[in-house]
Amino acid sequence: MNFAHKLRKLFHPELVGSIGEHIHRAFHPVSARRLQRELEMDPSWEKLRRKYPRGIKEVHRFGDTKFWIKRNVERAQDLSLDRGRRLHILDLGCGPGFFLYVAERLGHTGVGLDIDEQAIFRDTLRLLKVKRVVHCIRPRFHLPAPGKKFDLITSYLTCFHRLERLRDGNWRTWSTAEWQFFIDDVRANQLKKGGMLLLEFHPQKNGELYPADVRELFLKNRARVFRSKVFLK
Repeated sequence: MNFAHKLRKLFHPELVGSIGEHIHRAFHPVSARRLQRELEMDPSWEKLRRKYPRGIKEVHRFGDTKFWIKRNVERAQDLSLDRGRRLHILDLGCGPGFFLYVAERLGHTGVGLDIDEQAIFRDTLRLLKVKRVVHCIRPRFHLPAPGKKFDLITSYLTCFHRLERLRDGNWRTWSTAEWQFFIDDVRANQLKKGGMLLLEFHPQKNGELYPADVRELFLKNRARVFRSKVFLK
């Protein structure tokens, strides 16, 4: 019985998928170090870190080009952006713009979409030469009409579905009806035929990525769920 349990764990889809990601990265290397070195040749990055001293929380996070380039190279490789056809990408909640920067260095085109609250994001987007549309995603409201539809829409560390902080530290989030509106809008108005939407969630304080009924809704929409990621076409 114990052996059978171990065998099931060995062939669990998430473990197989994780191994697949690591194999892909190993056989299709992209030099995050080279991309980061090229960025740091611009003295503006050091000026940015002086503008936002290390004691300011967001600089430790978003002025760290080594960390963010490495993370987003891995994200790009997991989506096979380092090979295959060139894509037009929309990055929801693009933040400082590192994902789109890496994607563009790999030959793709893209635009970010985000609110305009962090001054450091304005500075990093300018340094990275990443285009951003300022927009707040709200439940039951359409996304801005694109000039042309996208092959890929990404949302890393998704939080636009969070409505209000509860007393226990968790968030009240979108209902299934609000998620369905969003999915229908993306499919009808944003994605090209055959395109893909990737939502990557991070857990709430209670460890929940999203409620069980929302997961069922994703599955009813033919989503592929892998760890914290939801893939929809």
